Order: sequence, then structure tokens, then C-alpha cells
Amino acid sequence: MEAQAKFAFVASQEDELSFEKGSILNVLDKDSDKNWCKAEQGNQEGWIPNSYIGMKPHGWYHGKITRRQAEEALLQIQHEGAFVVRESESTPGDFSLSARSGNMVQHFKIFKDDERKYYLWIRKFPSLNQLVEYHKTNSISKTQHILLNEVDFKSEMVQAMYTFTAQDDDELSFQAGDWITVLDKSNPSWWKGQVHGYVGIFPRNYVSPPKQRTMSS
Repeated sequence: MEAQAKFAFVASQEDELSFEKGSILNVLDKDSDKNWCKAEQGNQEGWIPNSYIGMKPHGWYHGKITRRQAEEALLQIQHEGAFVVRESESTPGDFSLSARSGNMVQHFKIFKDDERKYYLWIRKFPSLNQLVEYHKTNSISKTQHILLNEVDFKSEMVQAMYTFTAQDDDELSFQAGDWITVLDKSNPSWWKGQVHGYVGIFPRNYVSPPKQRTMSS
């Protein structure tokens, strides 16, 4: 994901990356260390201090969620073209894009060339942000017309931290990791939601909003 440097930074170790104030960097890994993240600029790659950068908005990035979890979340969002970018399960360090088309979810591998540019097909981009913006008006599919539609998941979806088994008829069962569409928050302790086609109430403290992940672009 794209980030902008708030301050200049001069590397003091071989595995660090120097940059100027105002520079645009692609963040590759923000989860391995709470104080440092791995980033790239041009053909250079290295570690940089988190406090020196500000991440550009990227609510569509959901980090380490599985293909199944991406499908579960997108099929509950009633928006054609709703999508997420996630870390690749099969190729760690790479990324995949999952997008809703009709009643299905299609998955696309995001490629990266030797010049560190990202692409789905032929057109290449210096960052994931730019790839996403382009495909909001240009189809991501060669066989269907699918335009990316950015949806605010945080206002509609929560993710289960723990498994919950309904005890009463009006309660909603789910597994840890499931994505739940929130329908009503009027009760601070018990929310109403939908998952797997079922509707019911569930304990608020069993779920958390999707993480605002910082990620590589």
C-alpha cells in the first residue's frame, strides 16, 4: 500500500531504506514488527520506522484473510463489484484480489514484475492503490465486465473473534473468522446480524471490526 513520508529518514543499517520527506513509498510488510515496516521505493527495498510515514486510505486491504473468508464477506455485501485485496495464501509476500460478480466471487492473482510494478493483465502500475483506482473504471476480467466498487466494510461488517453457538431461537451461530453483516446495533451488548443466510442476535464482545491493516502497495 502507498504511504507518504512525514519526515526524512537516513538508513543506518544495510537492511534499512533511506527516503526524503514527502516521498511516496510502497509498504510491503507492516505486521512483522510493531515499530518497523518493510517498504520499497523505486528498485530499493528495506525497513523503515512506522512513525515516519502516514498510510494512504486503503479500506479495501484486509491482509491475512483466507480465500474462503473473502468470499464469505463479499457475498454478504449487496454491492456488485465489492472487493478486497488480501495476502496470497499460496504465495506469501504476494497479493490477490477478490471481487463480487453476481452471486459469485472471482479471485485474481496480482502479479509483480522485475521493476516492482503490479498488474493483473498487461497494464502495470507502481502501486496497488493505482491498480485499484484504474480498475474502478476498467474491468478486472477479460470475460466479464467487472468494475471494482469500493465498499466501506467497517460500517457493515464485523469479524468473529470466537465461535458462538446460539442458545435461543433468536440468536445467531457462527464460527471464529466468519464475517457477519451487522443489521442493528441499538442494544450495546447484543447486536443483530446475518451470516450464512441466517439472521439473529449475537454478543457484541465476540466480534471485532475488520482491522485497518497497513499494507503493501
